[in-house]
Amino acid sequence: MRHFPGVSRLRGAVVAAFACMLAAPLAAWPASDPNILQSYALQLPVRFNNGAPLQRLVLPAQVLASLQTGGMSDLRIFNEQGQSLSMAMSDSASLRQTENHKIVLPSSPIVGTPDVKDISGSSLRIEEQQGKRVVQIDSGASDGGARSKQILGALLDTRAIVDPAVGIVLDVDLPDAQPVTFTLQASKDLKDWRPLAETVLYRAEATADHLGADHIELPAADLKDQYLRVTWTDAAGHAAPVVMRSATLTTARGVSNTPRVSAALDRPVLINPHELRFSLPFATPVAALKISPVGNNVLIPVRVLGRNDPGQPWTVLAASVVYHLQSAGKVQDSAAIELPPTAFREIKIEADQKTPGFSALPDIALEFEPAQLVVLVNGLPPFTLAAGLANAASPYLPMQSLLPAYRAAQENSLPLATIDGAAAVVQANASRDGMPTRTLILWGVLLAAALALGAMAWVLLKQNNKAAGDQ
Repeated sequence: MRHFPGVSRLRGAVVAAFACMLAAPLAAWPASDPNILQSYALQLPVRFNNGAPLQRLVLPAQVLASLQTGGMSDLRIFNEQGQSLSMAMSDSASLRQTENHKIVLPSSPIVGTPDVKDISGSSLRIEEQQGKRVVQIDSGASDGGARSKQILGALLDTRAIVDPAVGIVLDVDLPDAQPVTFTLQASKDLKDWRPLAETVLYRAEATADHLGADHIELPAADLKDQYLRVTWTDAAGHAAPVVMRSATLTTARGVSNTPRVSAALDRPVLINPHELRFSLPFATPVAALKISPVGNNVLIPVRVLGRNDPGQPWTVLAASVVYHLQSAGKVQDSAAIELPPTAFREIKIEADQKTPGFSALPDIALEFEPAQLVVLVNGLPPFTLAAGLANAASPYLPMQSLLPAYRAAQENSLPLATIDGAAAVVQANASRDGMPTRTLILWGVLLAAALALGAMAWVLLKQNNKAAGDQ
């Protein structure tokens, strides 16, 4: 058999080219060693307090929105020598309330004449009528009962509540297809009232569940020796036909002041007035979505759905009402929509088809549960927090390793370190149906490699045939 040198060159070139084509996309990825600072996408300076070996660090939203591995495993703190510091992760319960208790409070109706539009500044008096407690609006005059009365709100006796109140759920019947604004206020003397919270509830039909935040968060309110007043109004500011039976108050001991952290979402895609989509570039679960619609007197029932891959079906995460209302000179905005504690990379927001939907792109903020580290400080500064590396192993020790004889929330008394960073803005990626982006990229690389190899083989084969003809 005759040997052609061009064939050997062809084989060698094809093998080399194929290896280069496969290695090219891999070369574009950064180093993947979790023990090297340069492997991480985000690097921020950390300022520790002098003289304290153990310190705590509350993670800002900029860090939470950069993590690429579940369980916050892709997070390290390096000293000047490039050594990673020993860390433990606080339990989320130690950052928020502990020892929660639920207390059911009976409701005493507040009655007044139908011409009363706003009782927010009214004084109240409590009367016993036929063995029942009834609360009257104290107008300073008596009408002798000649004028008809209606229920304008409810009074809750919270004078015996010792622990701070962190939430309340109202047991109410709502009118059909009417948004109702509930206002909560507290007072010691039934005359001077301080605002606590507001929410809007909405029920489309008698057989449907209501939408909106039925669990109303309270700012660790002190209600001892005070009364709690609940009033409700319709969109025009008049008393709505609501029946309230009771309320369930949630109290907590050891309430922490560590709030949720939030990041603005930059330009999600409004596909049409009833559908908004975006893809999240991080692996941290989103605790809540704050959706602020554009325009005045806007109320839109919505559903929030999630999935992790374009090939997966959508999962319903929550249903609520987003609104921006102006009534009696006051502006009311909907609360953030609570989401289940599962990370989803793609989010879809659907507006009720019976409404006009979103007239413009709403403002969206992502809220995260607070996260706190306990760090053993060693080595020399500067110290650098690094985050953002796929498939990194967890670096965390048990809390008892750093704090022997550990007690719940003990770490909250440690000195607080700080991180130098900017305000968090998350760049939303486009969400699409069909094949996952990673799969499309892989197929694109393989197709480009096949075409390049085919072209190179054709050129080399022509050169080999020419050389064979000359011989």
